[in-house]
Amino acid sequence: MSEPLVIVGNGMAAARLVDELAKVALGRYAIAVIGEEPRLAYNRVLLSSVLAGETQSHDIELKPATWWRDRGVTLKYGCRATEIDVGRRELKIANDESITFSRLVLATGSTALRLNLPGADLAGVHTFRDTRDVDLLLTLSAQKKRVVVVGGGLLGLEAAYGLAKAGATVTLIHLMDRLMERQLDAPAAELLKSLVERKGIRILLNANTARIEGETRVEGVELTDGRKLEADAVIFAAGIRPNVTLAREAGIPVNRGVVVDDHLQTGASDIFALGECAEHRGTCYGLVEPAYEQARVLARHLAGAPAAYNGSVVSTNLKVSGVGVFSAGDFIGAEGSESIVLSDFRHGSYKKLVIADGRLTGAVLVGETGDALWYLQMIRDREPIAAIRSEMMFGRALALPPKAA
Repeated sequence: MSEPLVIVGNGMAAARLVDELAKVALGRYAIAVIGEEPRLAYNRVLLSSVLAGETQSHDIELKPATWWRDRGVTLKYGCRATEIDVGRRELKIANDESITFSRLVLATGSTALRLNLPGADLAGVHTFRDTRDVDLLLTLSAQKKRVVVVGGGLLGLEAAYGLAKAGATVTLIHLMDRLMERQLDAPAAELLKSLVERKGIRILLNANTARIEGETRVEGVELTDGRKLEADAVIFAAGIRPNVTLAREAGIPVNRGVVVDDHLQTGASDIFALGECAEHRGTCYGLVEPAYEQARVLARHLAGAPAAYNGSVVSTNLKVSGVGVFSAGDFIGAEGSESIVLSDFRHGSYKKLVIADGRLTGAVLVGETGDALWYLQMIRDREPIAAIRSEMMFGRALALPPKAA
């Protein structure tokens, strides 16, 4: 008889875990997926494309309903899990229903941070995190509203791009001195800023928000240096916070995220966590690729096969506001490393490779990112690059020409 396996969360990590389990443990578990969002799992990375009108909401679903049904998965979405009874091995849901489990996986993701500022509770203050947020922002754009986006990381840039393309007048403000400071070095960030501004988005750096102005709804934003920006709406896109409430209230150890070991096991027997809600060796990744790597390891572990998660090489490989951006590994360059840089700001291209001990250890690409995955694989494999050092800056095709027949 199949063991009852319950997954809390119906996002990208949960969908990948079910996919991996179908490959290595088909029939071993009776899987139930409990999700709070009222729809099938979708590609959250493409939300800005929906906002920008480049794709439709239904087109970003990861798998159709038939895919889940064919794998024997019971889907309950639009349902909020309220309590884990660790001793009784029960998960309670908001409508007083409870589900028993043999093993439980937390894939509860993250929520968007809402800054604790005067005026943050005014009408017209929103976040950018799920499809419900997109519906609200599309309404703002259709009304040609003036929107201030707070946050110059990936979320903020994607929100700004989508809003601007949909018709809003957008100003993006960022506390730091450069955009995407966790993923880009200074020259790459400066190029990205220039390319984003060409799309009609105003960008203010070193801009700290003091308060949101208005009586009952948003009328403007005041910065700590006294500058004031007129606005009809404010979008917080200044980061995410792992959803750990369910675990914490059940007595499962949490720090910033739900603490897991190399098998993705939490501090409670037969309860696991992965994706944005999980903290492994002190790190919460908040990225898709580490969640997928965790899903592969956890599926093998649940199938009884030897598997361990040793962490991920952090990388970003996306279209950011319509601009190709990639970074991986030590892209700044630690002491003792050296950098090779190819920069063509006029044509919107920047490439930096970091080398240490004869190996590629980091890379940043803006504009042309066609060789991103090749560079990432070299960083992960730690193979010596002496034979291709002179050519690898110009791409895989030149560095590794096809062998003669």
